[in-house]
Amino acid sequence: MKILHINSYYSTTKLYTDMYQHQREAGIPFQVYVPISHQYPEDNLKVTPSDDIEVSRCFNKNDRFIFQVKHKKILQDLLEKVNPEEFTLLHAHSLFSNGWLAYQLNKQYGIPYVVAVRSADERTFFGKMPWMRNTGINIMKNASQIVYISKNTQNIVMEKYVPSKYQDEFLAKTKVIPNGIDEFWHRNQYSNKMPVVHNPLRIITVARLHPEKRLVPLAEMTKMYNDNYGPLELHIVGSNDTDKIKKELCQFDHVTYHGQKTKEEILQLFREMDIFALLSTRETFGLVYVEAMSQGLPIIYSKNEGFDSFFESGEVGMSVQNNDHLGLNQAIDHIYVNHERLSQNAVKESAQFNWPEITQTYKDIYQSNSKEQIND
Repeated sequence: MKILHINSYYSTTKLYTDMYQHQREAGIPFQVYVPISHQYPEDNLKVTPSDDIEVSRCFNKNDRFIFQVKHKKILQDLLEKVNPEEFTLLHAHSLFSNGWLAYQLNKQYGIPYVVAVRSADERTFFGKMPWMRNTGINIMKNASQIVYISKNTQNIVMEKYVPSKYQDEFLAKTKVIPNGIDEFWHRNQYSNKMPVVHNPLRIITVARLHPEKRLVPLAEMTKMYNDNYGPLELHIVGSNDTDKIKKELCQFDHVTYHGQKTKEEILQLFREMDIFALLSTRETFGLVYVEAMSQGLPIIYSKNEGFDSFFESGEVGMSVQNNDHLGLNQAIDHIYVNHERLSQNAVKESAQFNWPEITQTYKDIYQSNSKEQIND
């Protein structure tokens, strides 16, 4: 058995480095095909090409405006770079962009495929490009397995876009599989957090300074709490994508911007804080929530975004609409009163987001859907 991963997202995040390393360790033979544009900045690549990683510049940035043009170029390049007949299963890491390629290979070579449905598939292709919806349904219909990163995305796609005649068929081959956090956080799990919170209350968030992370609105909302309910500090860690956001954040007296930090430095900061809060939009999963949980921090997270589907509000923290000032105040108060219980729950529940178990889940899927079996 050999897997071909089609993964245009690998170039943007370190997440897949961890995934593929654990698949190597589990003895899963694979190759990864990573299509990127000719204009993609070399400094932004989060992947190092290797024997089993093929990064290919094969389309122009402006091709993205016409789906067929872009993806026919990618398909032609893929067929030049790899031999599909060497593989017994395809794993497409998005429904439309990567899934369309897997669908074409399936039709031409009869290779079964697993397809992941991301929040970008739901928001962009299903939500804003109605002419693409039938394409997405056909890709799902012909997939051997459908994987969602979060239950929220599954619910939205199934309720809004999948015709009723396909509901049972699609659900029967669907799994929700979260991502795992770096083993560093599991090794350094922190369960000795003091039951008494600081005064002023210390809230931390870790995110790049980008509008979708809504850091300025979070600063405004926490300022209102600081002015009207009780003193608090908001500590922000992350890379500076734009000086505009940094300048706005620095205008708040209760905000401290720490800049970009190593994971060792972030771990130490987490242990000095009381609550983790991030009310971003367009969040597929949010590994940083779990990283904070591993250090005993109750979390405040965006309602109806990716992470919201894993726990009931009040179990490891509180879910809040990202523009709900009153909701944030209530969440802070609830965590303040129940901090010890929520902190203990957070540490305990963070353990389930580990790559070895997630890798075994994928291995079982590959074995069940491949033409051949992995020899253990």
